[in-house]
Amino acid sequence: MNLSRILFLIVILSLLSQVAAADSLITPTSTPSETISRNQVPPSSPRNPTSLTLGDVLARTAELNPELVTLGFGGEVTDGRIAQAGMAPNPSLSLSVENFGGTGIMRGSEVMEVTVQASQLIERGDKAGRRIVFAERERDIAHASLVLRRSDILAASANAFANALAETKRLSLTEEQLKLTKETFDLASQRLEAAIGSPSEVARLRAALASAQADFARAQANCTIALSALAASWGGSAADIAEIKGALNLPASPPPLARLATALSLSGNPRLGLLSSVVASQRAALDLETARGAADVTLGVGVRRLNEGSSTAFVVGASIPLTFRDDNSGNIRAARAMVRVAEQSLRAAEVEQRAALVAVHAELLAVHAQATAIRREALPAAEEACISVQYAYDNGTLAFIDVLDARRALITLRHDLLEAELAYALVLVRAETIAGTSFAEMKALLK
Repeated sequence: MNLSRILFLIVILSLLSQVAAADSLITPTSTPSETISRNQVPPSSPRNPTSLTLGDVLARTAELNPELVTLGFGGEVTDGRIAQAGMAPNPSLSLSVENFGGTGIMRGSEVMEVTVQASQLIERGDKAGRRIVFAERERDIAHASLVLRRSDILAASANAFANALAETKRLSLTEEQLKLTKETFDLASQRLEAAIGSPSEVARLRAALASAQADFARAQANCTIALSALAASWGGSAADIAEIKGALNLPASPPPLARLATALSLSGNPRLGLLSSVVASQRAALDLETARGAADVTLGVGVRRLNEGSSTAFVVGASIPLTFRDDNSGNIRAARAMVRVAEQSLRAAEVEQRAALVAVHAELLAVHAQATAIRREALPAAEEACISVQYAYDNGTLAFIDVLDARRALITLRHDLLEAELAYALVLVRAETIAGTSFAEMKALLK
């Protein structure tokens, strides 16, 4: 076989290998329809209005929240990076032609030498394995970030549920106030027509009725807004919600701090979980930088054709960089410092979260005490006052407006109780978000 044929075969084989490699990269492993079904979020089917509990809302939010669905695709990204991290370096093929185009005895092609050599970089220090470990730790960070974001979104959804429940109760109380004011106004108007009422009393009741109607319209709007905000948790609308099932029933006592602190240490706060993943990732990065300090070896083998005498010989070679100037020590030192920073950040966050849990629990005790005082003391006293005023009015010693004022005071106190109970629910959400208890206490509260 002459030299031209050898060169021709080498070029053809090189081109075929490159085409095959390119085809393996661009050939789809699945049909377009399969790709769409795997990577595209199907639109949520229309839902009939349903009655929802807090558990239903949290489950629907975790499944359909647009941001969480988007973040869920991050797993494919990290899996691809893990696969790429395990890839070994590609071999290289070199062609060199020597001793051609010269003068004198080097003139012509008789002394020309052609060398074809394949080379392969051999990684030392288990670089591929440590790249894979680092990519896996990066995947853990992505997952921990998703868990943290899911916790925040579910907390917002629980708050939206409590607000919607409170707005529904406010609407009921405002409607009761409107009904009471209208009944009192009608009765006062009848008394005026019978010449036993006071025009000034009717005028004051007319103003009270207008105010009650405005309050009712505002309560209706707030209720619609609260339901829309709740439905937005899963990318829906207020039309998805037929009824909010639950009530703000305060327990006899808040959950003890020790129980929440135990949950924090066992299940783990999502923020602490993220920082723990960061620490593990930085340690993996340090291991990788340490491995990169080991010099790689390049081995080569080939064939050399000498035209003079038509001789052929094998060529074997090896090369290794001399790490006189760059042994990666700077990157190793930086990676070691990043490990210390991550570990210190984790310790600081643990202290911060425990302190935050203590502060939130103290606030929980305060709002619970406030709500309990209203329910056990202020509310019975206001109900008793309403009965006394009604009795005095029946005996002719008090005017209608006094009856209305007493009833309004009672409804206002019920509003205050609702605000205190709502405040308790919102603080409880914060406490459970810190402790990472999946809102078990909140679900029990809103049964």
